Amino acid sequence: MKLAILAGVLATFLTGSASTATAADLTLDLSTRGSGGRIAVAVYRDAESFRRGEGPVASRMVDRTGAVTSVVITGLPPGRYAVAAFHDTDGNGDLTLWPIGLPREAYGFSRNARGRFGPPNFSAAAFALPAAGARQAFALR
Repeated sequence: MKLAILAGVLATFLTGSASTATAADLTLDLSTRGSGGRIAVAVYRDAESFRRGEGPVASRMVDRTGAVTSVVITGLPPGRYAVAAFHDTDGNGDLTLWPIGLPREAYGFSRNARGRFGPPNFSAAAFALPAAGARQAFALR
């Protein structure tokens, strides 16, 4: 009986350790031309969330540190992801638009994907995040 309990505890411990070991870090190097402000980042795992711009698996708002700002997102499960980011120069926390609906602040997507009339589709921006982690660089324009 004690052996069965010990085996169960050990299995639980090893399973918990294995899930921690499969967490990956994503490093983003975001280049911007503007100065000051903050950079908003959202990481998406599926096409529907990415298309709607809702329900990111991770998001960050960081100070712009120079021409290239690095952001590290830790603890993501390996898989396919797409990233959207914008340079919040006016500090309002939202992507500011011109009256005709076009973005007034610089924005970009992983793999430097661009959409025709709006954001690109998920497959154009998506990349693989292996268990070892990955680095993605893209420009906010």
